[in-house]
Amino acid sequence: MEIEFGTSGWRGKIADDFTYENVKIVSQAICNFLVEKSVVLGKTMKDKQNGDAQNEHTITAGSTEKIIIIGYDTRFLSEEFAKCASGVFCANGFRVLYCETFTPTPVLAAAILKEKAMGAINITASHNPYNYNGVKFSPEWGGPALPEDTKIITDKSNELLKNPHYKFIEFDEAKDKSLLKEVSFIDYYIGLIEDKINFNLIKSNGSNIYIIVNPMHGTSSGVIDKVLKKNGIDFDILNSQRDAFFGAGKAPDPSDKNLTDLKAGIKEYNDKNNNNADGKNKKIAFGLATDGDADRYGIIDEEGRFVEPNIILPMLYNYYISGKNIKGDAARSVATSALIDRVARKYGFKIHETPVGFKYLGKLISEKKVIMAGEESSGLTVINHTPDKDGIFTCLLVLEMLSFYKKPLNSLVKEFMEEFGPIFTKRINEPVNREKFKANIDSKMAAFPSIFEGKKVINKSFVDGYKIFFEDDAWLLARLSGTEEVMRIYGEADTSETLNLLIESFKTYLNK
Repeated sequence: MEIEFGTSGWRGKIADDFTYENVKIVSQAICNFLVEKSVVLGKTMKDKQNGDAQNEHTITAGSTEKIIIIGYDTRFLSEEFAKCASGVFCANGFRVLYCETFTPTPVLAAAILKEKAMGAINITASHNPYNYNGVKFSPEWGGPALPEDTKIITDKSNELLKNPHYKFIEFDEAKDKSLLKEVSFIDYYIGLIEDKINFNLIKSNGSNIYIIVNPMHGTSSGVIDKVLKKNGIDFDILNSQRDAFFGAGKAPDPSDKNLTDLKAGIKEYNDKNNNNADGKNKKIAFGLATDGDADRYGIIDEEGRFVEPNIILPMLYNYYISGKNIKGDAARSVATSALIDRVARKYGFKIHETPVGFKYLGKLISEKKVIMAGEESSGLTVINHTPDKDGIFTCLLVLEMLSFYKKPLNSLVKEFMEEFGPIFTKRINEPVNREKFKANIDSKMAAFPSIFEGKKVINKSFVDGYKIFFEDDAWLLARLSGTEEVMRIYGEADTSETLNLLIESFKTYLNK
């Protein structure tokens, strides 16, 4: 068994590879990484003071104190795993700020910047099934760790696995010795949300909106409902209690198939409301959901239909520019719809395309190069907010958008697609021999025809996988899975028939 840090940290099955021992080993590896990083930082600062610009390093930090923030989600034993990690960091001379309750990933991202910490550890497996847990490391800039950092941590973890050793002090002893402090950053985070979401607009214009919130037994419970209640917004909440099985063993993923109870709640409310005694429709319900660690979102419209993130992202970008008058470029991952590109073109802005993984998008937000960044897998954040994806903020921003336009979500989607659509997206998984794929893909891409199924090829990109662009915003993408023997083929076109033809022909071409 080896430890591997993926796009959002290391994940494993509880009691199989995700054990107390392995959490301690991974924590020690991160400690070693941060200590070495701080040494490099110290040298960098000295070089800068000496005016040696040639030795300047990209590492930045706001404090010389070794502060680390440790949080956890609602999964089985998450707080106990977090205490294990805390014991390792305390024994290695770090000052630990330990979250006193389960805490969303975006709250930890905000806390890193507030405390000028060296980073945060979150014990979470995000949207994965109940029997998984994980260690997510976020560095000092607040977003997910970049590949160059996670490679070092992966290597250090696996080296320690060969000869397991780590420094460790029991949680209670560390607490007694004031080596750690139990804290909460939830109220601080709510303050940040209140600075960015126009609740006065929601209260004045959104009187006909009723919200049903579904935290999916995850960490947004006690946060999103608290901010709504504090600002006088009517809502109902489902699945707010902690449940380590996430309701009969479901994955806490706010996808179309997992939000049937939210859809049923919306239908029940709206059917009852539309048949009240005076015949007037006082309020119309729609749904907001977040995943296990609240960094992903799911939106259900008034008809009980799931609204794809590929539509929510460009709609919010359009609202940011035309409604909030916040203008600038945006960013999306290579596998995300080009619908947002059409919005950018309308206003004369550019779209930055990144590899898959929110770390790349978050870095652009951190560097203030874009005003919004998002991906097709329900991740989104904005400028001057956390550089990690934030499902809570995104849900509330959708609510603000509805209040601004004074229209139901299904009507807004229809109008938006009439202006910027039509567009259809699809992804399939195709079994593949990885070595054969790698050996042949470059030559196949070099020989790719200039006209493919009647469409003119205008560009190719190998940023992450192999992407073909056509002249009418249609595109195809092939990527190897990082964990399975499959090739993921993504596509987009202006009709479902064209899309299916392109994907099937692309699959055939790659399998020749």
